[in-house]
Amino acid sequence: MSLIVQKFGGTSVGDAGRIKTVAARVARERQAGSEVVVVVSAMADATDDLIGLARSVSREPRRRHPREMDMLLTTGERVAMALLAMAIRDCGVEAISLTGSQAAIITDTTHTGARIEEIRATRVREELARGAVVIVAGFQGVSRAREVTTLGRGGSDTTAVALAAALGAHRCDVFTDVDGVYSADPNRVPGAALLAEVDYQEMVELATSGAQVMHPRAVEIAARYGVPIRVLSSFRDDGHTGTLITRRRRMMEELALTGVASEPGHVRLTLRGFPSTMSALARVLNALSDARVSLDMLVIADRQDGRRQVQLTVKEDALPEALEVCEAVCTELGGDPAEVRTGLSRVALVGSGMHEAPGVYARAFTALTAAGVEVLSVSASSISIAFLVDTAHEDRTMRLLHETFGLGQVA
Repeated sequence: MSLIVQKFGGTSVGDAGRIKTVAARVARERQAGSEVVVVVSAMADATDDLIGLARSVSREPRRRHPREMDMLLTTGERVAMALLAMAIRDCGVEAISLTGSQAAIITDTTHTGARIEEIRATRVREELARGAVVIVAGFQGVSRAREVTTLGRGGSDTTAVALAAALGAHRCDVFTDVDGVYSADPNRVPGAALLAEVDYQEMVELATSGAQVMHPRAVEIAARYGVPIRVLSSFRDDGHTGTLITRRRRMMEELALTGVASEPGHVRLTLRGFPSTMSALARVLNALSDARVSLDMLVIADRQDGRRQVQLTVKEDALPEALEVCEAVCTELGGDPAEVRTGLSRVALVGSGMHEAPGVYARAFTALTAAGVEVLSVSASSISIAFLVDTAHEDRTMRLLHETFGLGQVA
């Protein structure tokens, strides 16, 4: 008997009618002979409503009251899981709902952004053994200090894949409001193609670069434990199989571009005039790390006068902390005031073999230059090239890269 973990997001359980539809789908999977564990998010808008309530009684509740925010936000998933259990039972299939604590999802002690340390799935296995569908609240767990915690952004995806790994599931099906993973956002790029299969590493890059279908934390867990993920629409019931995220075999030096993704809300900081030494650069980077500011792109240039210029990019929400740190360090090192440029987007071209294939950079820059798109910075990994552009050119950059490399032809 195969074990399937199914995850349903907020839009999939957005109202009573949608919950009944999900219940019927789950019941059919169980009646077909599979053991089923379901991970459910809060109903659509429920989490936003709870955050709104918190803000009505307290200023900056996430920062000022992280423990209480976790207690509050976990109620959203508890409502959805209990309603889904009732609906599945009405389909003639036994079901039981469990909170993250009851499912023994053990996390660290970080409120509003905890990470899973282990899953003691004894209770889940016991319920499966008696023939029940087990519904687990996504996005939440319990710390070793016996405090309720939440997993932060993408928490339900992470819960589902982590449970699949802990239980040795055959696969993890992630039901969402789209048909699967596309070569680009089909609402913004005409001709974007639905991908039948995506490699784990490529999916991490796409998700990190702004693709909203899966959270990179979940895909990283899947890659580590070899859990296949199938992404498909909960709004279709015609046998459509969506996109399989797995470890793909490729030809040894094949150039295989997968897609393009983008993320707005980036800021570039330019620091000029401090010493061109590694110790000075390390001082800047350590100060940013101590302030918990994550960097994306980093460009270093030494001037003829022996001083150094550094350009670095951060997310907009980290700008106040980053600017405060950079100004303090520049003053300490005798540098100029930091220059800030906002309203930037990061557009990433993702695929394998691009760094061994001559001409990828040339084709990209030729197309962008011809269209009048200024590239402000570039970064690269083994399977991606990311371009920093003005947000006004974000969609155009995506379309140009998608067209230039024929990504709409993949399937």
